[in-house]
Amino acid sequence: MDDSGTPLLSVTQTRDGVWSVNEREPTRVAIAYFPSRWGALRHALRVARARRRCRVSLVDRTRGTLLSHDYSQEKT
Repeated sequence: MDDSGTPLLSVTQTRDGVWSVNEREPTRVAIAYFPSRWGALRHALRVARARRRCRVSLVDRTRGTLLSHDYSQEKT
């Protein structure tokens, strides 16, 4: 979760080459593993679109955050 209270999804590659999606919210912390970056990004986008507000970040272990995007949905 960032300073504004927006849930955060971070996508990163582990040392053994597996991709992970870490979900952080005030009441929930979860992690999911995927064999490919595409699978991890697809999962992160599905989760972000299901939430009212969410930030998705692609993180590199050595260089830090490469990309970050905020998602915001109007609930009708």
